[in-house]
Amino acid sequence: MAFIVLFALSPITLNPSNASGFMAASSANPYGGAAIDPLPASATIFTVTNGKKSVNYSKNSLLAIKSTIITIQEPFVKKKQSFTVIPLDYFLGKSAITSSMTIDTIALNDYIYSNKAGNFSQARAYIAIKRFGKDIPYNEGGPIRVVFDTSSSWFKYLDAWNWSLRTIKVKKTA
Repeated sequence: MAFIVLFALSPITLNPSNASGFMAASSANPYGGAAIDPLPASATIFTVTNGKKSVNYSKNSLLAIKSTIITIQEPFVKKKQSFTVIPLDYFLGKSAITSSMTIDTIALNDYIYSNKAGNFSQARAYIAIKRFGKDIPYNEGGPIRVVFDTSSSWFKYLDAWNWSLRTIKVKKTA
């Protein structure tokens, strides 16, 4: 009997000096994970797909989009945090995603949350691109993540808070 181990090649590299406790969340870092070196600012970190149309975003292209700052009591670290955000509706519009379409938000760890695009819009979902004016580290839910303002109907609905977001795509219907 033979065992085969496959390793995926990725431009993301782990920082071995912080590799202890790689998978487990802790009180210091509720997201778990070791420190990971960020990708170059011009590399694609986020893709929005509607059928055959995909729009790729790098850190540089996200920073060029009009943003705002919200301050919330972040529900995972249970501390007040300020995020630089772009309304999710901006990305849905650029990809011609309508409110009746179901979208999947997919994280780097393959966590998927699905719901109607219109429900995300009603809940005023945002894509956070910075925290306290700095890049969000991968091991702390970055480089981008879905967040909700405190007044949102989904603020306490933690399933929708997809961190380390890599893709939003229209869910195929049967």
